[in-house]
Amino acid sequence: MSEAPVPPERTTFYHELVRRRRAAWVVATVCILVSAGVGLVLSTIVTPIVLLGLGGLLKLIAMLGVVDSLADGGLSLIRDFVSGQLANFDRLSETLDRVKGSGDMRLLAGPLLRLMPAALPALFAGAVVWLWLRALFARVGSDDLVLRLKARPVRPDDFEERQLANVVEEVAIGAGAPAPAVLLVDAPSANAAAVGSPKRGVVIFTRGLLDRLDRSETEAIAARLICTIGAGDLQAAAGIMGVLRTLGFFLTVLDLPLRGSAWRTLGGLLLVSLPGRRVADALGRIGEGLEEGLQTDAIPDLDQMAKDMPSLVGKLVRFLLLPFYLLSVFYKLILFLWTALFLGPPMALLWRNRCYWTDARTVQLARDPEAFAKALEKIGAADPPDGGEAFAYLFVAAPTSARRAIADRRTLAMALTPPTTQRLARLAAMGASPRGTRTIDLRVLFAHPARAAVLGALGLLLVPLFVALFGAIGFLTVMVMTFGLLAGLGIVHALI
Repeated sequence: MSEAPVPPERTTFYHELVRRRRAAWVVATVCILVSAGVGLVLSTIVTPIVLLGLGGLLKLIAMLGVVDSLADGGLSLIRDFVSGQLANFDRLSETLDRVKGSGDMRLLAGPLLRLMPAALPALFAGAVVWLWLRALFARVGSDDLVLRLKARPVRPDDFEERQLANVVEEVAIGAGAPAPAVLLVDAPSANAAAVGSPKRGVVIFTRGLLDRLDRSETEAIAARLICTIGAGDLQAAAGIMGVLRTLGFFLTVLDLPLRGSAWRTLGGLLLVSLPGRRVADALGRIGEGLEEGLQTDAIPDLDQMAKDMPSLVGKLVRFLLLPFYLLSVFYKLILFLWTALFLGPPMALLWRNRCYWTDARTVQLARDPEAFAKALEKIGAADPPDGGEAFAYLFVAAPTSARRAIADRRTLAMALTPPTTQRLARLAAMGASPRGTRTIDLRVLFAHPARAAVLGALGLLLVPLFVALFGAIGFLTVMVMTFGLLAGLGIVHALI
């Protein structure tokens, strides 16, 4: 007698999405590498600071007579390391004298490789700062963004808002997901975001979205937010935010001689890192302080800093602060160029792929690609509500123009969210009506050889321009890092 077949274990769309969601560790790995890259660019400052801090601690231990032999051994290692790197600079200088043309550039490989260990403390520091800030801000979860947006619960006496809560609950039930909390922001722009975790999700809508979208479009946006929570996008977003804050942390360190708010931010950061402290409101202020360091106008000019001082004192202050001012300006320029051209694109690529994947899951859940496409089209490249600029990639739509991205450094000098036109084109491939979005079709292009030749020629013209741009940035970076590291190691050698 054959046994009765065992019925398969039932599951829901949401639980299956959570189980098979794209691993957030991939984005986390890229983020920690990018943070280490930030430390690499600033190695000429970070490495001397790390060595000075470690040397000062070992000297203090030796003065107290606690394991003084170990402290003396550590100080000897630091001195030998610094002396060795200074000797490598001498070898590099001698090699540069032998370089007579481009064919001799290979001679620089050896001396530059011997200088690489000088970057290791900074690489390690960048990764540690990312891990520290990511873990620290994880203690408040989504409270930071909710407080900044001044989001509020649904008003029971408002029909549209009660209907929105019902729509979100219905979509959650259909997906087999826990119903997320629904909050609203009194902003005219149409946008929405998801925060929280798979078990305690929060969806945030603007009032402008309720005014512009009909019920089916609102259901599609609610499905998108629920898929965002279940697909693990929020864990990946925490890694990206950690990179932004790591960048802000190092830029705030650069601003210490020039900006009083930089001292308050770093001091507050150390205080909230102590165990047992209430951190929700304090971390919100610290997050804003770190973002202030990302702004191009964060540092006042020297004349403004000395305007209320007597004439002679003001001139002295400007003279003393000028080296720090130039140092901060040069390093910020290099760091932003590296971020925009080398460090940011890997994160943008991963995040955009996650967005496309979550869009596809939304179509699978809502079964109405047309409604989702209409909603995206109405939202467009909307700005996030006031207070959410640094969290733009968490919203359904975000500005994607290069001009806006460069003007607002809080978005890593680039837009992470894919352009709405490309998302609409992908939705059209999944059943939505085409909306006049133009994409490059290679078959059509090759059907017109003349057009293909013109585009190919333009592309070839751009190649040397990009090569020259990357070469100029690389040369500027090497020059600033070389002289900065030489000066920093010289200070360490003199003090330790």
